[in-house]
Amino acid sequence: MSNSTNVVAYCRVSTNKEDQINSLNAQKTFFDNYAKNNNLNLIKIYADEGITGTSRKKRDSFNEMMKDSEKNVFSTILVKDFSRFARNTVDFLECIRKLKKRNIDVVFINTGMHSLTTDEFAMTMLASIAQKESENISSRIKFGKRISAENGRVPNLCYGYIKKNGNSFDLDINPAESEIVREIFDMYVNQGYGSHKISKILNSRGLTSLRNVKWSATAISRILKNKLYAGYVINGKSEVTDLIERVRTKKDESEWIETERPDLQIVPLEMWEKAQNISKLNNTRLKKNLHKKNSSKHLFSTLITCSVCGYSFRQSKRKNKDDTRIIWLCSGRNHHGAKYCNNKTIIPEDELIKNIDSYFLSIISDKQKFIDSIVSKYESRQQKNPMRELSENLEKLQIKKQKQIMMFENSIITIDELKERVKNIDNAIANIRLELDSTENLKSIEERSRKLYNMLSKNFSKYVSVANMTNAEIKTLIKFITADENGNIHIEMNY
Repeated sequence: MSNSTNVVAYCRVSTNKEDQINSLNAQKTFFDNYAKNNNLNLIKIYADEGITGTSRKKRDSFNEMMKDSEKNVFSTILVKDFSRFARNTVDFLECIRKLKKRNIDVVFINTGMHSLTTDEFAMTMLASIAQKESENISSRIKFGKRISAENGRVPNLCYGYIKKNGNSFDLDINPAESEIVREIFDMYVNQGYGSHKISKILNSRGLTSLRNVKWSATAISRILKNKLYAGYVINGKSEVTDLIERVRTKKDESEWIETERPDLQIVPLEMWEKAQNISKLNNTRLKKNLHKKNSSKHLFSTLITCSVCGYSFRQSKRKNKDDTRIIWLCSGRNHHGAKYCNNKTIIPEDELIKNIDSYFLSIISDKQKFIDSIVSKYESRQQKNPMRELSENLEKLQIKKQKQIMMFENSIITIDELKERVKNIDNAIANIRLELDSTENLKSIEERSRKLYNMLSKNFSKYVSVANMTNAEIKTLIKFITADENGNIHIEMNY
């Protein structure tokens, strides 16, 4: 069949499914009548969803039509006007030139122009006007969105809420779901549960999220971060900065539009803020742990911990006229400044090595004295308290300590107050653990002490000094080293 009278049409239809059907039917009728009146054979209508014509990237039917134009099955494309074909002048010219090479005419019905016979300059001017109109529409949409944002426009739907009177962008609190939201915040802020644990608890009760699927840690985190639950709607977090390429850019937080909506509040603002503080502290801890896990570059890497901020000490070199001295200092203070951590303690590496060497030499110089000292400590702490009572007391102390830590994390107490309150708790915990350990057979303790001595003696004698060890080898002997702001150093051995 000859393609001389075969024509196709291109249009864009609404994204709403019901309107899309009506729109497509109306445009089919329009193009059918046009083709009939002009003795043309309409073989297909290409239709894209949506109103944008600024870019070809998401216009699947338009791209399909351009590809089909290579197959020589139609000679003409019918379009109502320039804005329907393209609102991007570059795309417009590129496509018109490709179709001209294939001898395919584009008929713009509203103006009566034909691409094969109309001057390119005239068409370019009209295409430019169409692009400008698109930019004006975008500006009007942005303005409308800003007004809506300032009025506190809410999301289409969010867990804990229901649509108000069928209005997609007005919400009421969902009584049942709002209770789950309150429970999520309570578990996170007051009970110390993480997002993963909370999701497991909700799933174990057969509860589902907004999309009727199982809860995940990510879904819990989104709820905890959403200020809507505290009665604040935030809009304008991003905007389209390139209309042609449809590039959306995140805006600075200072440009966000925040509107108070007390009618939508599910949890107190104070609780929401505590959740954000806990999240920040958890993220900081995660970064610290990742740093500790991956670093073993220097002799004491990740072994020395700041008792103030929890960061590892880092190695630094200080050059004098005659030599270079290696020192260790708090990386938290070094990276974040004195306001973050007040620990100014500096540990010379040579002095630390000397003290550790001296300690190990004192141990291995008298085997029996070492064994007797350990046995004596166990004997002195043996008590008649039953195991169950000791375990219960230990659990109570650990809960008490966790509450103090939570108070610090929620900015209720300072780091100094935390250290003061936790100091006695830690001592009590250590004593109970020793008492629990003391239930062991005395002969077993002696045997373990002997093996421990042999291990220490063998390992240390092999190297003579910790200066000759690697970071991994030192860690077989030393569990951790802590340094406080007063220059006190505590070394915890692995035994």
